[in-house]
Amino acid sequence: MGQEFSGILRERITIERQSADRDPLGSAEPLWNSIGDFWAAAEAMRSGRAEAGESRSALPRWRFVLRETQAIKPGDRLIWSGRVMTVSSVILEHRLIPKTILQAEETR
Repeated sequence: MGQEFSGILRERITIERQSADRDPLGSAEPLWNSIGDFWAAAEAMRSGRAEAGESRSALPRWRFVLRETQAIKPGDRLIWSGRVMTVSSVILEHRLIPKTILQAEETR
């Protein structure tokens, strides 16, 4: 069964987290630290958030399924095929095959 799961992980994603470093004036540094590269399955979600009224002008949302990891947190940056997204939710699923499910929204 694990081999079947591996077969759907065809997309390479990179996860980054904003650096907690501060400049001499106390402002956040605009640096991103790499958390890692992961194989994932990508799937488009509905066009908009419910609170945005499913607006067509809402940013595209994606669902990514990858092997179980606890390294990813909401707010991390996800880079996939030249697209930059913000991870909005992380779900750890332990049924049958342990996996992590991410929901991410493209940024402008």
